[in-house]
Amino acid sequence: MFKERRLIVAMLVFAALFSGCSKNNAEPEQPTGSDNEIVLSNDNKEEPNIDEDEEDEDEDDMLEKPDEELRIDVKAAVVGDCTGIGFAPIMGWGEKDKNHEKYTLNVAKTADEVCGLLKSGEADVAIIPLDKAVELYRSDNNITILATNTYNNIYIADVTALRSEKADLAGQAVYVADDGSLTSNVAKTVIQKSAAQVQTMPDNEAVKAALAEGSINLAAVPEPYITLAKMDNENIEMGPDVAEIWKEDHASEIISSVLVARKDFIEANKDSMIYILDDFKQSVNTVIHGVTKTLEWTTGFKIVEDKSLAISTMKNCNYNFTEGMEMRAAVESFLDDNKDVVGELPEEGFYYTDVE
Repeated sequence: MFKERRLIVAMLVFAALFSGCSKNNAEPEQPTGSDNEIVLSNDNKEEPNIDEDEEDEDEDDMLEKPDEELRIDVKAAVVGDCTGIGFAPIMGWGEKDKNHEKYTLNVAKTADEVCGLLKSGEADVAIIPLDKAVELYRSDNNITILATNTYNNIYIADVTALRSEKADLAGQAVYVADDGSLTSNVAKTVIQKSAAQVQTMPDNEAVKAALAEGSINLAAVPEPYITLAKMDNENIEMGPDVAEIWKEDHASEIISSVLVARKDFIEANKDSMIYILDDFKQSVNTVIHGVTKTLEWTTGFKIVEDKSLAISTMKNCNYNFTEGMEMRAAVESFLDDNKDVVGELPEEGFYYTDVE
């Protein structure tokens, strides 16, 4: 059945190309290289001009959907923050029935709430922090990673705007959440590498509040907390690049959030996984390239309701889709570089690599 469905799709695509139809099946809803194109990357952190609309692509621009009787309903869950934005285009396309499968979305307040939805079966797929995925896998072995969603989203906030290089941090007190997370571990590692003094607070909410009121000058904090702090304290600037300092001693990329699925859901819907992954791939690519449209969907589906917050956090989240063995290699490398908090690495079943 699986091979037959893929063969049908391939034949339909070939027929469309042969007949002269102009379709870009790889990248739906993406800009065409005009002056209005906005790309989110490490090298482009300028605030996007949300008054300039990207050109909307033809509705037939995606791969052919499976036959209607083969399409499935997928219950998705995300946290209502920048990581959840990775699912916004899927929900937008759903209004025009353009996805391969059919999706409903539960927007939760916390990652723990999303994990609860996965455990109870109220969510089939979800975007969660990588360390939460590890915890879930170890608790009941029913979670597997399908793809990455965001890479590094940790930044050094400097209230004084005096420290732009790693050397500027030497001897300084830099605050970080002491919550046992991968984010906290990376932040502490980078601070120590910079010859700065690690100072801890209970969680990122506490760090954000201290930054906002100006009672601390330096902190390593992930999005959306740094943007929330900047909304209340206009003196906050970005300090030295966390990812750059991390790469001095580590081969891995910093991975923030991932798309996961319940194993029992995968087992019951094996033929649909290629379509779910493709929907998500196109969604993440559209977040990167189609900022204006993504913002419309992000606020419309209440993933992040504040447009200003969504704009700022989007440009700092480093959305990045990888799947299969490439995804596994990237995740394993990052977890291995954080063994002091992760402990023994998850087994092979933690990774979904059947994407051929």
